[in-house]
Amino acid sequence: MSGKSLVYVTSIKYLGVYVTTAKRFKCSYDHVKLKFYRAFNALYYRSRCSNSELVTVELLKSYCLPELLYAVESSAPSKKVISMLDKCVDAAVRKIFRVSSSDNCAFIRTCLGLYHIEDFVRKRTVKFINNLVTKHFPNDVVQIGLSELFDFNYFND
Repeated sequence: MSGKSLVYVTSIKYLGVYVTTAKRFKCSYDHVKLKFYRAFNALYYRSRCSNSELVTVELLKSYCLPELLYAVESSAPSKKVISMLDKCVDAAVRKIFRVSSSDNCAFIRTCLGLYHIEDFVRKRTVKFINNLVTKHFPNDVVQIGLSELFDFNYFND
């Protein structure tokens, strides 16, 4: 190391993902939450003059959700993290539609196609594994096993 001592750190950023120290593989998602809220607040401020909640929701889907879901398929988030990310989307929907009830928020999300983050994570993970396997193992046996392991008809749009 050219005579320099190593510095102890609790997390490291690699390709936009913060890997933290733990006994098992663990990532930090605090920066993702901050990026989501920063993008949403800027978007909400600029889109409220359109007087259309649907415009704001479509902008949320195309700009803010990718910030929230960046590299989530390869970092294996826990249920606690997925719940935290889901609460971010709930907060945005509540702000857009000015509702306070969780039942109303869930209904609005269902109507608009803003599914739970767990569904997005599952879909992206299946797509990631499928691309990984088809590129590195073009064998038919592996493809059949993968299609039995994951229900691709459920996740394909």
